[in-house]
Amino acid sequence: MIRRNKIIVFISVGFLFLGSCALLNQKNKIEIETLSDDTAVKYAETITVEDLTRHLTEIASDAYEGRETAMPGQKKAAQYIENHFKNIGLQPGMGKDGFQQSFPVDLKDPKKVELYINGNRLNFLEDFFYLGNVNDTIFQDKEIVFLGYGIDQEGFSDYKNVNVKGKIVLVFEGIPEDSKIDVSWANWRNKLEAANKNGAVAMFTLQDNFEERVEQVRMFIENPRMQLHDKGNQQFKKSLPNIYISKDSFSKYANFDNKKGKILNEKSTIKIQISQVLYSENVLGFLEGTDLKDEIVVISAHYDHIGYDNGEICNGADDDGSGTVALMEIAEAFMKAKNEGKGPRRSILFLSVSGEEKGLLGSDYYTQNPVYPLENTVTNLNIDMIGRKDSLHDNDNYVYLIGADRISKDLHDISEKVNEKLIQMELDYTYNKESDPNHFYYRSDHYNFAKNGIPVIFYFSGVHEDYHKPTDDVVKILFPKLAKTTKLIFYTAWEIANRKERLRKNA
Repeated sequence: MIRRNKIIVFISVGFLFLGSCALLNQKNKIEIETLSDDTAVKYAETITVEDLTRHLTEIASDAYEGRETAMPGQKKAAQYIENHFKNIGLQPGMGKDGFQQSFPVDLKDPKKVELYINGNRLNFLEDFFYLGNVNDTIFQDKEIVFLGYGIDQEGFSDYKNVNVKGKIVLVFEGIPEDSKIDVSWANWRNKLEAANKNGAVAMFTLQDNFEERVEQVRMFIENPRMQLHDKGNQQFKKSLPNIYISKDSFSKYANFDNKKGKILNEKSTIKIQISQVLYSENVLGFLEGTDLKDEIVVISAHYDHIGYDNGEICNGADDDGSGTVALMEIAEAFMKAKNEGKGPRRSILFLSVSGEEKGLLGSDYYTQNPVYPLENTVTNLNIDMIGRKDSLHDNDNYVYLIGADRISKDLHDISEKVNEKLIQMELDYTYNKESDPNHFYYRSDHYNFAKNGIPVIFYFSGVHEDYHKPTDDVVKILFPKLAKTTKLIFYTAWEIANRKERLRKNA
């Protein structure tokens, strides 16, 4: 009798537990709230291949010179996007300050470094190349001190009994063979830190196979680098100049014996006058919501590209002309809805950013200087390269989604259900994995929102053979795919902007 009662109690508790789980699952289950009729479909149909083609043919033309950050072509593209925002009736995203958010960038051009040894000027990329992030400066007639491999570890130091303060250290690349030196000393950064620690003003590294090495690192040493510039305070990490010199060139201009490592009374002058403060612009168009207007949905795409490559214009039709024109068409679709009394409940910021190719600079600046509070930002839907297909897919009916579930599973579930109901594309999560060796989650503008705790989706179609090349042109864009992906993003934004409750973040 007692035994039977225990069983009954256990079964009852079990059913109660299962019932509670069912209620919990029902409570957490996300359903589509705003796509039950054809209202959203009506406005999505205004996103057309013809309009996308017209806009992209313009901004990815040679007239825009590759839209490089802070260059005339980028500014021309900014004006084109602003004019579109004005024409469709968006409010200036900067309020009284207009549509453009200007931000300063610090440009450093390593081609402008001048190097002299014993009064002889060396040639950039023929005799030397430069690495390092330093302020403009001149080191006049500084003594050069040879230091072997420039190692300074416990138990062994090339700096022992050598005074390098105020001098330039000359070191071999790598570490000596058959030695007990820690392999980390093969890294130039450790050698540069040791030189700095011991009071040197610069480091020269003798380079074997100089021409081959130049070709390996050309894209890093030939092109200017940019960083956000904070009211004149450069944000580059201070370090010493690090100059790689051809062994043959150094021996030609200096009294140096490679084999014995002897150097006699040699002096060098280094002129580093490579910095320039320029300005770039984000373009902001704002659509005010109806009753949840303080909550903001941000839809973003970067409109800058890389400019020129070896004298050829890189038009960046896919990267990220495709995302830019998608953003423009989505904005127009939402404005048509608003003009017909179907505007979104939440506000939408259409954020066209610059400086992405230089290190996500425009989105970094916006999130550091938000026009609309980040705590009120519901989500960021970011669009970057959605106009092509990659070699991993047999057809083009797919899009990669990155980040959708990392901060808000609600966002992921809404995205899935919207796609299932209206688009039926393959949603590929390959690059969403934490183990993704490409680290795409960190490589586009959504990341600056994600690191501030804002749920994001990064829409992406993958890398192709024309990535960052002059051949990334409009003729290779798959416009039906571009239109279909754009509609998916529009529908997702429509649901998020109109549903009753704000997206919940993961616990």
